Amino acid sequence: MQQPITDHVDSHLEETIEGLKRLTRQPSISAQRLGVLECGEMVVGMLRDAGFDADLVPTADPGYPGIIAELKGASDRSLLFYNHYDVQPPDPLDEWETPPFEPTERDGYLYGRGISDDKGPIAARLAAIKAVRDTMGELPITIRWCLEGAEEIGSPGFHEFVEQNAERIKSDVCIWEGGGVNWDGRPMVMLGVKGLLYVELECRSAKTDSHSSYAPVVPNPAWRLIWALNTLKDESERIAIPGFYDRIRPALENETKAIAALPDTSREFLHDLGVEMAVGEASGYEFRRRLIMEPTANIAGFGAGYTGQGAKTILPAVARAKLDFRLVPNQDPQEILQNLREHLDRNGFSDVTISSLTSEHPARTSIEDPFVRQVADSARRVYESEPYIVPSMTGTGPQHPVQHILGVPVASCGIDYPGNRIHAPNENIRLDYFRLGVLHTAELITELGA
Repeated sequence: MQQPITDHVDSHLEETIEGLKRLTRQPSISAQRLGVLECGEMVVGMLRDAGFDADLVPTADPGYPGIIAELKGASDRSLLFYNHYDVQPPDPLDEWETPPFEPTERDGYLYGRGISDDKGPIAARLAAIKAVRDTMGELPITIRWCLEGAEEIGSPGFHEFVEQNAERIKSDVCIWEGGGVNWDGRPMVMLGVKGLLYVELECRSAKTDSHSSYAPVVPNPAWRLIWALNTLKDESERIAIPGFYDRIRPALENETKAIAALPDTSREFLHDLGVEMAVGEASGYEFRRRLIMEPTANIAGFGAGYTGQGAKTILPAVARAKLDFRLVPNQDPQEILQNLREHLDRNGFSDVTISSLTSEHPARTSIEDPFVRQVADSARRVYESEPYIVPSMTGTGPQHPVQHILGVPVASCGIDYPGNRIHAPNENIRLDYFRLGVLHTAELITELGA
């Protein structure tokens, strides 16, 4: 790590944190259309202040504009950063120790909604770019940025956005939004994301709720929906939708070795969530393999009838459940949707309707790609420890169009740590890991320039 760059990062760290606090104070809740446009304009201003040619770019929904930015460097070699500036709703508010949009620094941590996902990485990358440019006189490479304001609601229209703006954002390599360290503080380089199919199932039996004494003769849609859901998995947790597993690409040997090389953090993982035992009592390698490589069928929400305080004896007229399926290469969300419909019909649940809310294809970069080695080498120098190579994040993002339309390898380099509580109350970053994430980004930029 070049000392002048380190000195620049450290001397401007307080200024960087203050900029992150200002960005976090601006709500940008895409699910509620709250403050998204205002936050996008703020990010454009931050990029322009850093020397970028940056603009808000319309998407299919004008309420969720994208951002494209470019800063020319000494060479034509180019790096693309992907980030999003929208955040999850802060609910439940009563579980926050401090207000979610009033960023609070406490005992080496910084708390606030979006502070880790994904405004912290934006601030960290800007700080790294400024450090390299100011100490070297100019960037050694050209840096481009692609940001969106609807990632937290499934990135609607992002595929078309990438297609329409491919010439403006096409680069040699791409750094994704996440990245950071494992429980032991060693850096993790993650190379992909799972896909997603998010649906809502609905069963309706009457035009209005009725007296529960009618239950012997009036169908209860909650029971119907529970029975329908019960057909989706067997007792061993295997997903029972025909064809669900047929297209999955088996894990490659180097992916299996990479997972085997990861430490066993199952105890820390479960303890942090207050969970006593993993599904199937998985631990060690099997715990990691399932988390990283297996697809899922998850009930994200269920609602019917009266759930307020006290008793109300009613028979609900409608029941709804939200499900998300996390998918792995080469599963197709539209094919899974069709298989789900056929499965419910075949089992006598044609009355259960399906609404597809969002979908994403899975994506994964090869461990053998030279870019992966560059990200890992730069991490090793900054963190002074051997990085872990992780074939895929456990979550989802719109990485597929970036990899397959732009044709670029994608890896991670960031500020995360396992206790950051993204999407949950008291979301936070550790300031020491934030600093290291800035330094890793700066080191990678110089590495690519060399």
